[in-house]
Amino acid sequence: MFRSYEIDVQAAKKADEKSARISTTGHYIGTFKHAIARTSTNKGTEGVELHFETADKQEAKFTLWTFKGTGEPLSGFNTLQAILTCLQIRGINAAPTRVELYDRNTGGKSMQNVHQYTDLIGKPIGLLLQLAPEEYVKHGTVAIANKMEIFGVYQANSNLVASEILNKSGKPEKLPKMIAALKDRQLKKLPAQVNVAGNDYESVNSGNFSDFEDDIPF
Repeated sequence: MFRSYEIDVQAAKKADEKSARISTTGHYIGTFKHAIARTSTNKGTEGVELHFETADKQEAKFTLWTFKGTGEPLSGFNTLQAILTCLQIRGINAAPTRVELYDRNTGGKSMQNVHQYTDLIGKPIGLLLQLAPEEYVKHGTVAIANKMEIFGVYQANSNLVASEILNKSGKPEKLPKMIAALKDRQLKKLPAQVNVAGNDYESVNSGNFSDFEDDIPF
């Protein structure tokens, strides 16, 4: 006797969600559906939560952490500046709006009040995405989260990267090299003694983008 099957609505929805998620290292062209201002509750770290979608509806979500609560810049600030350059946007401001987002409490989507950088939304952009597996603690056991991170940014219509745009270069020479170097990151393991509630971010030396305003070709 073979098993019979009946429709399971929740299982069907999960199948769609799984197939729509970007989970492979590679280069993608798409747009940002959402660009939400975020501040971490424990340390006051500031960032931008980006929801990226390709033309065939594959999606990825990641947060660019831009500044520590102390005001010290983080590596995500550089990536955000590359995005602004490739989109030819001189500045962005967060405005209050309502968007439909996943709700962890209900396990579904709901309308939520957020502050969003609307100038980033809906404009074609190229991203090099890197699979970055990372251990975390779930219900007292170690699990692995297959996160996607931004490895590089390029202009969708020209394949130029930020430095080439700012240097007014007409040839997209760096992108092929970046694609060749793109690969999965090694598994990031938990330290021997873990503070599950804490998050540490690597600071970077970064100048003020406005200092180079005269050199911006847009």
